[in-house]
Amino acid sequence: MRKSIALSLIALILSTFMPFVLLVQPVSPATTVSTTSNVTVNVYISIALTTALAGGVQFGNLDPGTNDNPSTTCTNYACNITVSSDTNTNVDIVLKANAALTRQGGTETIPNTGYTWNSTDGTVMPGLPGYALSTSYDYTNKVGSNVAPGGKRTWQAWLDIPGGQTAGTYNNTLYYCGTETGTTNC
Repeated sequence: MRKSIALSLIALILSTFMPFVLLVQPVSPATTVSTTSNVTVNVYISIALTTALAGGVQFGNLDPGTNDNPSTTCTNYACNITVSSDTNTNVDIVLKANAALTRQGGTETIPNTGYTWNSTDGTVMPGLPGYALSTSYDYTNKVGSNVAPGGKRTWQAWLDIPGGQTAGTYNNTLYYCGTETGTTNC
């Protein structure tokens, strides 16, 4: 009888734990898969003009037959073109004009051959000789070449007034363009 009680007790214990034993599933080994990720960061360029230069290049009142008259706006390092510090590449800065200086209300012009400019890294003022202003971006004579983010170029312009030039106020528009060094994307 003891044997029978012992077997009954074992059967009772096993039947109590049997549902738990049956619920345990075998575990398979881990599996790993992979993939790559990538991104292409676009070139970002930002340039800015100092307040003096953004207000226009002024030469004041000049007499006919005078040469190499410096811009009154750009004296004492006032005309700077700065490459923003959040630009993510070195930059070439180029320049063009929309047209020759043209008399308001007229058709007379002051030739761009006498409208010259030069630039430096800002440690000294730009001096003559300069480069003639063009109506196309000049990728040969750059305002700045390979300028790093946060860098600047100091700019100055000079103007020749031909003898006999018609009196009046003359205007044009200058465009400065920052492009990735070595490219011609303006």
